[in-house]
Amino acid sequence: MSNTETNTVDEDDACESYKTRETTKKRKLTPIQLRLLEESFEEDKRLEPDRKLWLAEKLGLQPSQVAIWFQNRRARFKTRQLELDCDSLKASYAKLKTDRDILVRRNQALKDKVALLKEELKIQEKLETQSMETEKLGEEGSSVKSDNTQYSEEEGVLGNNQYSFPELAALFYYDPALSASNLGLL
Repeated sequence: MSNTETNTVDEDDACESYKTRETTKKRKLTPIQLRLLEESFEEDKRLEPDRKLWLAEKLGLQPSQVAIWFQNRRARFKTRQLELDCDSLKASYAKLKTDRDILVRRNQALKDKVALLKEELKIQEKLETQSMETEKLGEEGSSVKSDNTQYSEEEGVLGNNQYSFPELAALFYYDPALSASNLGLL
């Protein structure tokens, strides 16, 4: 046999197999058959050989048709289940992302508040330190003042000035109205 004869024989076999398939056309299942198959599928997704034969006989189908229907239905069921799972995961992810974003914003707000409170604490400590230094100078200054007052009365040189060193008085002047709470820092 030559190559051309082999090709012709293969083509003839293909035509015969096509004609055979054409005579066994795929039939559409009736609504009653579909309902019974769906009910059976809902009971159990797997098809046991005994149940396959019983369904095939009851529906007037070949056992292979019933097996293929179950196989296809399981594939559709699995695909649908994956779609539902994917949608559920997307929704969960979106909620978690939103929750995370809220927490990040709250965290930043708390960090900002802590930084502000630290600054206020530093200012308060600085004011307290200045207040203590002023009180110290005030105590020291009162003894100096009394000495200077005596001097000024005796000498008449200092006049109405309460301090003998006005430059120092300006440096350490403390005004209680300028406290941290009055300035709105606390």
